[in-house]
Amino acid sequence: MKIAIGVCEKINGICTTMGCFKAYNNKEKHFEEYKNISTELVSFFTCDICSKNTKENIENISKKLKEFEVERLHLGVCVVKCKANILEEIKEVFTKNNIEVIEGTH
Repeated sequence: MKIAIGVCEKINGICTTMGCFKAYNNKEKHFEEYKNISTELVSFFTCDICSKNTKENIENISKKLKEFEVERLHLGVCVVKCKANILEEIKEVFTKNNIEVIEGTH
């Protein structure tokens, strides 16, 4: 199963993203359900809706993920707790391309 992780661009320079990778590599926290499933982390990207004031970039990312047959997207806690209150809007971009969205990584 191909998996992607999306985080908020505002964590750049603040967060190491090691928590996301540790949880994925150890199949723990929100990745625990994959303990007995072969997975491949194929994308790690940032959401920039707030700074660009448009969904165009993540819509393009969503299309590329679908073309590469990504089945699930895990959103980091930084996106889940989006201060702009657009979590549902972000999720919709991916679900309309039949990518299941999981709220959380670690």
